[in-house]
Amino acid sequence: MIYCSINGVQSQDIAVGDRGLAYGDGVFTTAKIYQGKVQFLNQHVERLLTSCARLAINTQALGDITSNLMEVARAFELAVLKVIITSGSGGRGYSRQGLSATASNLIIMVFDFPKHYLTQVETGIDLADSVQKIGVNPMLEGIKHLNRLEQVLIRAELDNSVADDLVVTNIDNLVVETSSANLFYWQAGKLFTPKLNGSGVDGLMRQHILAQSKNCHIVDTRLSDIQAAEAMFTCNSVMGIMPVKSYNGKALSIQPSLQLRETIRC
Repeated sequence: MIYCSINGVQSQDIAVGDRGLAYGDGVFTTAKIYQGKVQFLNQHVERLLTSCARLAINTQALGDITSNLMEVARAFELAVLKVIITSGSGGRGYSRQGLSATASNLIIMVFDFPKHYLTQVETGIDLADSVQKIGVNPMLEGIKHLNRLEQVLIRAELDNSVADDLVVTNIDNLVVETSSANLFYWQAGKLFTPKLNGSGVDGLMRQHILAQSKNCHIVDTRLSDIQAAEAMFTCNSVMGIMPVKSYNGKALSIQPSLQLRETIRC
């Protein structure tokens, strides 16, 4: 980490009673900083505020989040920005009763950009399947909340794999995403992406691609569907479109992914 502030003050100290630490009571977003600017800034802020509204987290005392992020980003040419909002300290147990309207915390962090992404976006990555399955919870579908134990376990599996990323299914055996990205694939020349089906994150890059690719089909997807894919890519706000060069050892063309990236410029 190369920068950290809490409520506008440079610090790495958070109260031990913060509900984000105790219960995962908060949300986050991760963005790319390029040439001193946050890519998709307005969309990231909108997602934070919308997610907080869905979880009834008060953000009135957090000030102008957009201006804060713009000010921080100016100092960096290429980096990763992570923004966390927690409901703060207070309440008793799970209950938020008694929690001050000004208790919420805005945490802004900056990290070095993963240099291997710069090569992989041109050469592609190897995908395999995760043996772990994530749960289904329509209340939290699409929200990038702080409860990430499933992803921690999947990442531990990935760390012991030769693959670059893992395809993740839910308990209904439907494909949702990868360990840290959304997934798109081509069959018979048509572009598809899995429905979230009460699981996973509706990533901003996923939203951007869907908005730009009007003929993309959002469908229930099983592992057999992507095993039959002609090409595929993963995506998130930091790496953009990441071509997949192989899936479970099957070679895939990366050209459709490269062409799409050039077409929609992300």
